Amino acid sequence: MHPLPDRSAGHTDIEPDATGPDAQMTVKVTPDGTVVVSGEIDSATAPHLRRSLLAALDAHPEGVTLDLTAVTFCDCAGLRAFLTARAASAAPRPRLDGERRPPPLTFGPVSPRMTRLLQLTGTGRLFAPPKTGQPQ
Repeated sequence: MHPLPDRSAGHTDIEPDATGPDAQMTVKVTPDGTVVVSGEIDSATAPHLRRSLLAALDAHPEGVTLDLTAVTFCDCAGLRAFLTARAASAAPRPRLDGERRPPPLTFGPVSPRMTRLLQLTGTGRLFAPPKTGQPQ
């Protein structure tokens, strides 16, 4: 029997025990749509991450920001989970005023290991938050 998730901190668990009792990764979604991921993202945990990201995007169609500061490891399966969720949410979403909407899945703060992975693969720019201010 699993204990009830603690919702007192304003976080929502998505599939709280999806990776088993020895979970190496946790995914929490805050009320504002920030997805906080911690631990190791690998072939065992990436499917849970992908499902969690898709559920968060469904719940927050205006966009989701990823907080990856507590990610200690991420391999190609984890990167594929991010790219799959991005592709699923990247359908054109025109606005009535003709402006483009910001990408629905963006990276917020990331750990040094995630920074290195994103630099090596050149994928960080795909999840960059929209630029603000006037173009120069």
